[in-house]
Amino acid sequence: MYQGLLIEGKEPPTIEEIEDSVRVTFLHQEFSASFRAFFEEESRSGATLKVDELIILRYLLSHSEMDTATAASRCQRSESMIWDVLCGMERKGYVERGGTGRGTYWVLPPQIHKKLAGPGHPERDRRIDWDAAKTRILSVLKDREKRGEKGLSNEEVRQITHYDRAQVGRLMKQLMKENDSIIKTGERRWTRYELSL
Repeated sequence: MYQGLLIEGKEPPTIEEIEDSVRVTFLHQEFSASFRAFFEEESRSGATLKVDELIILRYLLSHSEMDTATAASRCQRSESMIWDVLCGMERKGYVERGGTGRGTYWVLPPQIHKKLAGPGHPERDRRIDWDAAKTRILSVLKDREKRGEKGLSNEEVRQITHYDRAQVGRLMKQLMKENDSIIKTGERRWTRYELSL
């Protein structure tokens, strides 16, 4: 059941225990021809995608990255077990690794994302490439500085890039390293990034 839904590019059902009964909920979702075509193409080449791999690919199709703990939770495996799955997927070219140690995260390579999403897929169109995101943030900071306005908060950067809080932290750290004129003020939820020319 899980595999059948995932092959179609859909989310698996949610299963809840309620006293002496079990509730299984199927979400109404559109069939993904491109996800199905990718599965069939891999099968023809002798690569049988397992349920864990399908769950991870489906998650990464609608999220820009996935950490090991999230993968373990989604697949209901221990982190050591899912680490082996993710490393195996990396060897096959299905995912790429970023970060190190506890900060390790996994992303879809562009060519795999293109195959899974297909043309005009809204999730793919919504995502902003890492370098394009840095260029966009720098442009907004310059515009704000010219108008004498305050810089950007972490939340505002998230709205622009569609990245999560941790991703924005990495993005801005890299951007500040590349541009000495960008400074960080405040801490935690009061953090702001400003351009100082």
